[in-house]
Amino acid sequence: MKYSFLLLFILVLSGCGHYGRSSSCEGEACQNNNQFVLVEPKIDEAYVKRYKIPSLELYKNQLSILNNWNWKKGDITRQERDEALLECGSSDIWMSKNYALMKTLTPEEYNGKLLLIKRCMLDDGFTFLGDFSPCENDPIPACDLPVPKRETNRRLNSEYCMKKAYVDACQPQSRERILNTEKCKRYPKLYFCDV
Repeated sequence: MKYSFLLLFILVLSGCGHYGRSSSCEGEACQNNNQFVLVEPKIDEAYVKRYKIPSLELYKNQLSILNNWNWKKGDITRQERDEALLECGSSDIWMSKNYALMKTLTPEEYNGKLLLIKRCMLDDGFTFLGDFSPCENDPIPACDLPVPKRETNRRLNSEYCMKKAYVDACQPQSRERILNTEKCKRYPKLYFCDV
């Protein structure tokens, strides 16, 4: 088992074999480098039906905003992008189990939450590489709301950081809060739980 995982990891890193090769790979981008690439699954009606996602459009909007690779700002790390997203209010969407927010909010309300995260990130100097612009063609009410500012307390006290107080993006946290997470209660010998 250990060696199987290692072999798979090496295949992914080296691009050898057919792992990750896709016939829908866009010709020149794939052939120019003579390398294999990992291709994300196609997000379409069949995909959302398979995973019981309430809305293809809202799901694509969510992916666009919450994918931290869609946000650039100098040479900051992934963790710093995650921290910025949390400080701009992404926690409730990340923590929405079984797409509860998509089911309970109207499309305008859901897109409004995403828009406020986007505007907060842009206001903080990030460049957005995604595809979500609800104020350009058919404006939603959130287009008229003030631009939210990043808040450290919003991140540290978010539901995400309450439940995952041990992750780097949620630091600094009190030792007590880390020890009270479900993960530490269940696995007290983990390196971040073991005092």
